[in-house]
Amino acid sequence: MATLSDIAEKANLSIATVSRVLNMDNSLSITVENKRKIFEIAEELNYTKYKDKRKQGRQAQRTSKAIVKNDTLAVIQRYKESEELEDAYYLSIRLGAEKRATELGYNLLKVNHIEDIESESIVGGIAIGNYNEKELDTLSKKIKNLCVIGSSFPITTFDAVNTDFTNATISALEYLFQKGHRKIAFIGAEETLDMFGYRKFRAPTTNAYLDFMEEKEIFRPEYFIVDANMPLEVSNGESLTSKALALWQDDLPTAILAANDAMAIGINHVLTDHHINIPDDISLMGINDITVSRYITPPLTTVKVYTEEAGEIGIETVHNRIKNPSIFRRVLLTTEIIERQSILDINE
Repeated sequence: MATLSDIAEKANLSIATVSRVLNMDNSLSITVENKRKIFEIAEELNYTKYKDKRKQGRQAQRTSKAIVKNDTLAVIQRYKESEELEDAYYLSIRLGAEKRATELGYNLLKVNHIEDIESESIVGGIAIGNYNEKELDTLSKKIKNLCVIGSSFPITTFDAVNTDFTNATISALEYLFQKGHRKIAFIGAEETLDMFGYRKFRAPTTNAYLDFMEEKEIFRPEYFIVDANMPLEVSNGESLTSKALALWQDDLPTAILAANDAMAIGINHVLTDHHINIPDDISLMGINDITVSRYITPPLTTVKVYTEEAGEIGIETVHNRIKNPSIFRRVLLTTEIIERQSILDINE
């Protein structure tokens, strides 16, 4: 793991500044450019495990002539740079996609708005983010060879890459269950209008929590804290946790599962401000394993989502479709528990 010193040295910034940025300290006055630089350097220095496994197989591609010439792929990022920095999840996907596209010899056209895409100038593209049905329909008409990363809508006329968040959530809950936790709270949110489904809640993480806890007969409604139309950001993790603590009073859960790491960081801030110790008083777990999760105090136990790889696979899917058109595919990526210091084993 890259240290704060490593990141600070490469960013030419102080260790204290880097630490505050990676801890999502919103009271810090720092330019968007420097904040982006810190996140991108942290991603680059920590993105080694998967890349090393593929290094040998790709060496020939890196050293040979470009596989394609004068071909442009669109990278459509739904979130603006400032929004992207609120949750490095999408930043990480984009960086992985850009690296792989460059390795394959493509030129890149990066856009934030669908209307900025000129179809005749591109051979394909990836769209990163949770787009709604209307937006996906527009994208699939504008881009012949399209792969969407992170959308919950079913495949119609495009390829898709996503993570199995249902099993990620179940894995997290089983992990907490094995550590002896039964009073497990869930703090999350979902942008319902941009999600597909017919249940009251549409996020797979939310429904997996409900299903697991009800099947175990340990569901408590007061421990289920979810806003139905709110982005999964640090500030919203903070606001929901403040409401939760007012509701719980002295009846605290032994563990909190956050819908993602950004929310977990917000939860961490509020618990710390209330002098609630993590993990001795409440254990805390996230989902995603964004780079900053390893730098907060205590380092966050989480479920690793392979974001850079999702970006790479998205580009490879588009590349394969350009070269060998076939049926549309949905690629579902696995996850992995990453143990750090934010969970207490109450069996011991």
